[in-house]
This record gives sequence, structure tokens and C-alpha cells, in this order.
Amino acid sequence: MLTDQPAVIDTCVLINLLATTRVAEIVQVISPCRLVCPVVKGESLYLRSPDLDGQPEPVDLVPLFEANVFTSCVIESQLDEELYVGYSFELDDGEAMSLAIAQSRNLALCTDDRKARRVIAENAPALSLLSTPQIVNAWADGRDPAEVTVVIRAIHTRARFCPSDTDPLAAWWNAHLQD
Repeated sequence: MLTDQPAVIDTCVLINLLATTRVAEIVQVISPCRLVCPVVKGESLYLRSPDLDGQPEPVDLVPLFEANVFTSCVIESQLDEELYVGYSFELDDGEAMSLAIAQSRNLALCTDDRKARRVIAENAPALSLLSTPQIVNAWADGRDPAEVTVVIRAIHTRARFCPSDTDPLAAWWNAHLQD
């Protein structure tokens, strides 16, 4: 498990994990409690089709909440709200709300958003951060490399995600895309 504390998942990481069709299995490595706020639910509407010319596929998060894969989290305190309003001037709403909740409650945050990571470095440097490559790498431990390649390619194709060259796991990730 990457962290024992609850982890708030923002839109970019959620979409990446949904692209795998194995989200319920993969998220188990994150934390015992994975939180998703309403704005992130509202932003996570579609995945790209695995077919190049296919139509976007709608996302249905209801079964994942019903199965306790994710737990809903909302703005509850004055501090949650103040941080959310402040961050919404710089970030998309999903990242702003996720960051506000994680910061005000001292929770981990799962984000790949470069701008959000910069804002965190400036405003909440002690916040525990997790990324899609970290999550997939932890899940991949001890698995067949071909199985890992399928998951990484699905994220690349259906969510259009590739880690930045500065990500410590970029070489590992990109090696799976070249297999």
C-alpha cells in the first residue's frame, strides 16, 4: 500500500485508472480509503475508445461507489471551502477541490496535473502526493510484464496519458509502451 492515510483522487488520475478497465483492482495499492469529490465525478464523463475511430465511451462511476472502490467526499468545513475558492483561481475545479480537501484534512492526493503539483509545491509542500506512474508501478510489482504493458497502453490510448520526462518512473513507463 502506498499510504495508510485516505487518498483523494483528482480527475486526471481517475480517468487514467478508469482507462485500464481494472480500476477496482489497481486502486487497492493506493490506500485503504480512496476519496473522490463531486466535481471530479462530474468531470469524469468519457474515455476515449480503444479503437482509433471509435466514439468516446461514457463513464459510469456508480458501481464503483456502490462497491466501495471509491468513497465520496465533499466540502465540509470553512477551511475546505476557503482553500477550494483560493485554488479555483489557478486550477481546474476538480484539481482545486481535491487539493483543498487533501490539504485541509492532511490526506494524500493523487494527481498528475503539472500545474497542481506546482501549486502544491508552493502552498502545501508537506502534502503527500501520488501519481499514476507510482500507482501502476506499485500494482505491477510481481506481475507479468505483458499484463503491465496492457494496462499502461490502455492508459496511453484511452486517457492519452504519458508521464513527463522528469518523472522518476518515465523510463519504466515508456519501456512498456515500446514492448
